Amino acid sequence: MGDKINILFVAFEFPPLGGAGVQRSLNFVKYLPGNQICPIIITVKEGDYKHVMASHPMDESLCKEIPAGTIIKRIHCPGLAPAKNKFHEWARIYFTVTGDFKDLWKEELNKALPAIIDEYKPRAIYVSLPPFIMARLWMRYIKQFKLPLIIDFRDAWSQWCISANATYFHYLLKLGFEKKVLDCAAKVICSSKQIMEDLMQVHSAVPAHKFSVIHNGYDTALQISNQLRIEKSDKVIIGYVGAFYYTPKAREEIFKPWWKKPLHRMLNYVPRKEDWLYRSPYFFFKAIKEIISNNPSLADKIEIRFAGDNPNWLTAQIKEFGLQQICSHAGYLSHEAVISFQQECDALLITSSKVINGRDYSIAGKTYEYFSMGKPIVAFVCDGAQKDILHATGMALVCDPDDTKMSAVALSQLFLGEMTLYPNIAEIKKYHRKALTKLLADAVGEVV
Repeated sequence: MGDKINILFVAFEFPPLGGAGVQRSLNFVKYLPGNQICPIIITVKEGDYKHVMASHPMDESLCKEIPAGTIIKRIHCPGLAPAKNKFHEWARIYFTVTGDFKDLWKEELNKALPAIIDEYKPRAIYVSLPPFIMARLWMRYIKQFKLPLIIDFRDAWSQWCISANATYFHYLLKLGFEKKVLDCAAKVICSSKQIMEDLMQVHSAVPAHKFSVIHNGYDTALQISNQLRIEKSDKVIIGYVGAFYYTPKAREEIFKPWWKKPLHRMLNYVPRKEDWLYRSPYFFFKAIKEIISNNPSLADKIEIRFAGDNPNWLTAQIKEFGLQQICSHAGYLSHEAVISFQQECDALLITSSKVINGRDYSIAGKTYEYFSMGKPIVAFVCDGAQKDILHATGMALVCDPDDTKMSAVALSQLFLGEMTLYPNIAEIKKYHRKALTKLLADAVGEVV
């Protein structure tokens, strides 16, 4: 392996698993060898995903993107036994604070890791999160093998409020675990500046020099015009790829007053309120309905296409706004098919959750791939990291989800070819995976 630095690269989510969580790890693995870093991939066996991540899709086409010669150690992770009854399920919610993957995978890792460490002599351990409990599991191994730990937060952990914590006690324990991981890590990487700032705020005692930001990115040649507009045509196609991470039930758990909740939910707790209805296309649909109400002839000009999850609530929203005739859903597509899907669209939709009295920390991974498509982005986003990057790159028509009338006016102008966007090419180039992987290689160099 020459003079390359070997590292253990722990990615529980890795091809052939599909979905957004795989892309960051896969693309780091592509480009690390070009930066004199040799990643020894530690992940689970292909057949284990149907037991441990049953709700996630599989995408065999992603395996073709793994470079030849990549060292992958697939270590068996048993599945979690199903709940025996309702009480057992309830007990898991209230008494399982640390998560299940840690205990499931630990025994097999204990058997396999000593030989892997002895053979490849890694000089650091990189762990991609989530699953967040992987961090606590690997804290044990860095002490055992005396190696520096690099933690990569693809998402927020304690401050991720897509659903409520079982109780305030559960939140405090999660916060404590998070603090121990940050103390133990030699380097903490975050996928957005807002995630980093949130972590630094709730864990102010952790030295600031540990933290850095490495965004997600795109992986193709950049072909973007200096000016973007939708050319006049008989049909304007707006596309959306991926999941929305929203469910009406989870939203109700966050916003419903405690005294109106079922007994077993009365003690639910969130450190801040995030409204994930804003991550759904609800407010986009409101604006489309406004456009069609004002100009019925545009109903024949607009087509909305989705690819990915197709939950029942999405069908209900489409029906609520009477958009059944202009909406279609392709279901889950392979990553190869997703690229073709996006290329067929005239504009691409992005949304974000709303942090009440705060800023959203998440930048959807699809955002960067949208950049590489060179198509206008229709952005129904709230204050936060997603909105910041879209403003900086100039690729999007940014609409206020709470101002339906103004959003409808702006969308009409875009659809009719009366609006031009001016991309900031220099800014967009910063998000190519090669440039981002160089930042990770530099972080490895710091800790070894």
